[in-house]
Amino acid sequence: MVESYRQVRARIRRLEAEAEALRHRELRNVVIDMRQKIREYGISPEQLFGPDLFDLVQYRDPATGQTWNGRGRPPNWIKGKDRGLFRVD
Repeated sequence: MVESYRQVRARIRRLEAEAEALRHRELRNVVIDMRQKIREYGISPEQLFGPDLFDLVQYRDPATGQTWNGRGRPPNWIKGKDRGLFRVD
């Protein structure tokens, strides 16, 4: 028998609910295992996640103290200017 569209969509919803329940059950063990390994190896948050690019200041406006990490659209205070003048060492 060929399934109708509605029957297939209903089956998909049931499978998605089942998958989410399995993920939720397995998640606890995954987190426990990760915490054990982090303690065992002394892993720091920086080692685990790396530097947050949004926190890395590359340019600073000396007049206002505003900063920019060099990603995305440049702010007005640096647009069209020599970025080397604003570089943070």
